[in-house]
Amino acid sequence: LYSINNEQMTKTQVVVLEHPSASFWYESHLKTLVVGSYTSNLPRNLSESISDGMISSENMGRGNASSPTVSFPIAVMSMKTLFFRGDSPTFQTLPTFAVGTLREKTVEDKGNTPSPQARDGSDNVTSDDRSNVEENIIFPTEVSLFNFYGSIYCVEIGSLGNGHGIGLTELDSDSSCIRVRQHRIENLSMNSESVSVGAIDNLLCIISRENKVTHFIDVADIFSDDRRVPHESIQVSELAEGDVSIYDEKISFLAPSYFLNTEDQGLLYQVGISLPLVVKSAPPTSCIIPFLLRRKASKDTIRSFVMERFSAAIEARDLSSLRQWLGVITKQYASNARAAKWDYESTISLLSKSSLVGLDRTADVNTASTVGEVMLPDSSCVETVTQTEMLQMILLPHAMAAVNDRNSEKLRFVSTLSVHYLIELERLFLIPCVALEMLVITLLLKAGEQDELTSFLSARETQRTITRRRRQLDLPTNNRLYSENPGAAAFAETLFLIATNSETEPPSSIKKQLISLGTVILIECGSTSVAVKCLLTADQISEAIALCSKRSKANKDTAEVKSMGSQAKDFFRVAAKTAKGQKESDRCKSFYHLHCFLKQYDPTCFSLDKRKVKVSRMEDKNKSAFRKDISTVIVEQSVLAHEIRFPDELFSSPQYCRKFRSMFGYAESVK
Repeated sequence: LYSINNEQMTKTQVVVLEHPSASFWYESHLKTLVVGSYTSNLPRNLSESISDGMISSENMGRGNASSPTVSFPIAVMSMKTLFFRGDSPTFQTLPTFAVGTLREKTVEDKGNTPSPQARDGSDNVTSDDRSNVEENIIFPTEVSLFNFYGSIYCVEIGSLGNGHGIGLTELDSDSSCIRVRQHRIENLSMNSESVSVGAIDNLLCIISRENKVTHFIDVADIFSDDRRVPHESIQVSELAEGDVSIYDEKISFLAPSYFLNTEDQGLLYQVGISLPLVVKSAPPTSCIIPFLLRRKASKDTIRSFVMERFSAAIEARDLSSLRQWLGVITKQYASNARAAKWDYESTISLLSKSSLVGLDRTADVNTASTVGEVMLPDSSCVETVTQTEMLQMILLPHAMAAVNDRNSEKLRFVSTLSVHYLIELERLFLIPCVALEMLVITLLLKAGEQDELTSFLSARETQRTITRRRRQLDLPTNNRLYSENPGAAAFAETLFLIATNSETEPPSSIKKQLISLGTVILIECGSTSVAVKCLLTADQISEAIALCSKRSKANKDTAEVKSMGSQAKDFFRVAAKTAKGQKESDRCKSFYHLHCFLKQYDPTCFSLDKRKVKVSRMEDKNKSAFRKDISTVIVEQSVLAHEIRFPDELFSSPQYCRKFRSMFGYAESVK
């Protein structure tokens, strides 16, 4: 090893190799040097027999029963790896590995083996040997060294059988180890004269002039243990720049990513990846979402391809492929804690849209466009599809389109897809964001999946109860309480909105479950006053009174309790509204219980107060034609009576009516 400085070359270190070197490869960015040396691949006893003349090369080629037939390569290339750090002369080495070990003799190969005279007394193969077995051994031109995603890979062309494979060896300096993968490409000529290998946008490109085809291989997928990720190459049949094809004889490939046109004065082309062409060439069921996310194109461009891919699968109702895609996406998402943290806060703004309430059915919903401006996370999440993006780009557009078109079949399909996505997240101990959970509830309700929605809501309440109980007992749990999720209170209020909205019209049993879950979440979040207000909005007067009574017992300061909750007139208004659907006996009980509650909750509402009240004079027969029909008088009655009218029409018995008016402080003479 030499150091060149100030036009002087100084020897800094000598590296002793086990075998004579045949070639070397250098990657400048990570300063990696790989030195290859030919060595014999024959078993030691067979190699010694050949050297001693016990087995001749002629007998080995016959393949009879008495003589062994050698189908494996007689010589391989031993590879020594050296990693350099900065300007330091020291280096790091990796375990030696071999390339060319899985090749087989071709039909034309006669089984020639190196002669004893051509050997140097060791297992090394000399240049004379290589000339005899050139169709069986690896050549330096069939080996390349590339930098993919910041890691070094040694690439061997024609590594399997008769030359239909690609051998990939990852050289991991951090772990001081190597990882090997073999990739088979059928019906592709691996003749080194017609095949060029390059690296473009972290993709291994294999250009075959003879077959007029280019294969793109992503090493991240090849080395992935997830079988749902495609391990096959993406094959593109024709790549051209204007009228010039890259497969023309006048076009020469210059590794790693240039083409030289030797015609006339010559033109040099720098090669880039055409994502539309690559996506079009990939099978429609192939999960290339991670492949797309790793490309260097703009985020908007990549996200548009992801949307198109998902939209095509949804329109084809290909649930099997979509499930695999979601499994791959959530696995990547689980490895990025920053993306999950960003999701919990960003999806709160999507709650109202996830409820699918108040949609304009006259407007056209374009499934190729996003719901609102896509909120993109920072660069640390660029290779991850977040829950926010899944909602904005895929689930919400198709759900809205199905609702607007009244397409029940598509609505059920999107509902099934959303449920599966939520299950995949929870299977990896991830917390679904509130907007996704809201969309699942809404879709199940609109799709008429009442049994499944009932089970879903029951499971949510049960899970919350178990988690809270384990926390009280200081037992470990991977689940989180709703109060620990951003947007939990807004989620609960949206549950009340769905339960009381005329568009959704949930059955009474599901409405009860939605209200119960929303109430539990609000109480857990410390928003008891909001829970009471929501219960009154949902006409749940009994539940609201019970919750306030429980709160009053815990907090003796009634003024503070009243300031944090609803007013007495709110309870009275809801009681009067719900009483319309009751029998008169039940009405009497309800108003009696309300009176007892208000005496504890807000005694000041029964305080007498003199205020001006407008009274109708329509029944005065002696009135003048010029007098007004309404006059103003001063009436002394309770504060509550001044703020809300008493529903006299609810009581057919004058006795009951006068009694309840008196109980709540209403003046009998006021009409």
